[in-house]
Amino acid sequence: MKLKALKPRLHNVMFHTHTVSGIVISFALFVCFYAGAVALFMDEIYRWENPKARFEAPNPDGIDYDKVLHSTRLNAPNLDLSKRFSFTPPNEQNPFIWFYGNLTTDKEKSERFQASINPHTYKVTPFKEPKTHMIRTIYELHYFRQLPVIGIYLSGFVAFFFLFAIFTGILTHWKNIITKFYAFTTKGNWKQIWINSHTSLGVIVLPFQITYAVTGALLGLSILLLAPSAYLLFDGDTNEIIKAVKPDSAIPYDEDAQALENGVSFNRIIQAISAKYPDKKITFITTNKFNKEDGTIAVSVDDKTGISGDGIFVYGRKDGKLLEAVVPDNKSYAKGVYGVLKKLHYATYGGIFLKIIYFILAMITCYIIISGIMIWRTARDNLKYTQKQRAFHHRVTKVNLAICLSMFPAIALIFIINKVVPMALENRILYVNSMFFLGWLLLSLAGLSWNDYRKLNRNYILLGSGLGLLIPIINGVVTRDWIWKTLSKGQYYVFSVDATWLVIGVSGLLICRYYLQKKWCRRYFQKNEN
Repeated sequence: MKLKALKPRLHNVMFHTHTVSGIVISFALFVCFYAGAVALFMDEIYRWENPKARFEAPNPDGIDYDKVLHSTRLNAPNLDLSKRFSFTPPNEQNPFIWFYGNLTTDKEKSERFQASINPHTYKVTPFKEPKTHMIRTIYELHYFRQLPVIGIYLSGFVAFFFLFAIFTGILTHWKNIITKFYAFTTKGNWKQIWINSHTSLGVIVLPFQITYAVTGALLGLSILLLAPSAYLLFDGDTNEIIKAVKPDSAIPYDEDAQALENGVSFNRIIQAISAKYPDKKITFITTNKFNKEDGTIAVSVDDKTGISGDGIFVYGRKDGKLLEAVVPDNKSYAKGVYGVLKKLHYATYGGIFLKIIYFILAMITCYIIISGIMIWRTARDNLKYTQKQRAFHHRVTKVNLAICLSMFPAIALIFIINKVVPMALENRILYVNSMFFLGWLLLSLAGLSWNDYRKLNRNYILLGSGLGLLIPIINGVVTRDWIWKTLSKGQYYVFSVDATWLVIGVSGLLICRYYLQKKWCRRYFQKNEN
């Protein structure tokens, strides 16, 4: 079956636009998807990351949040109750209560205060920075947070151009897109295999890719996108746009408000919400001007299954009156759109199985990016290009492949570093992150010295697989939680991380043994050397 073809001129425009936009953003897009795929399991990996979190989490409904605040104030007597502070309740993945607030140091300044609280004993452990930050580093990498200020905007532009590349790619292959989808084969020359797999898999994951391109662009470029709307609708006042999207931000506060001696307690408000929405879980509690008459307590809820199952309720601290509400499963477009975007992007609906599906689709997208690079390379491996041009194409291909493929061993490396760097070490996060990024840089530079694409691919798979196999061993040596012990103790999140790395490591070694060592594979890659 063939669809009506584009006119030749339009086809050429779409083809070259798709090719150029794809090769320009390829390695940045690969980093977004690869790091983002791992970060999908940010909550699930935390118990593996932090051995001190390997205890049973209590029922969040049984937490006494008034006692939590009392214990925190005993530990930090100069806690500033007039400023915003918040709690994150314990959950199945992370059993700690997390507290974030401010300390009063003098009349002019305040100091950030953070603490983890054991939900069983209510023991408060303050910290200036968390002892472990591994999975958050990977999460922040997926939107280039390590680049100050511009990182988030850069990731937004990458997502935007990815959306552009998707549509130009569809238009380029429009004529034979259905035929290619059904006629995919691993026979024939490698150029045709790259093209067929690139097209077929691209069609399969098309809805996923469009979802990520749109949500990534909107989340990354939100400020830039909101500015025109604010100018047209609210005379340039972006605060009004934010209030429309997040109604809890619309609460007015009086700087001269009187002090409040006794107000509504946390427990009373939380019990009222739990009684009205028993199928929802408390995900975040925040308060502003807690000790003032116009103070508020905001409680966020979510069922973690529905795409619109989240909501927020803002109560007056003085009398417990409901001031603002985003009611779960019954929201207007303006109030629900931001939450839906986040859920679609971070897969915080549908449970663990949806995250696994997202992960698989993200890995397929990574393959599509690599196959696109190879299509670009093989298409230029002919005599119509000069030797100088072909050498340039070869260097561009190596740089892209080295940055992309080195992420596999680099991610395995940070898991190892997280275990070998002592938890008690001061500035531990700095050392872990520095070693990770330096290791990734060295791995990328090593790839530039391998002119043989087969060798480059094989070496990165071998390195990543070898490091992956070391991860459960090092975890067992350092924490004494060997993989069989975590399984027998019911520590399934810890067991799953170790087991996953074992499967990945063995699979990588088998790929190298039975695939990349084949003579036909060696001949192909050697043929494409410069």
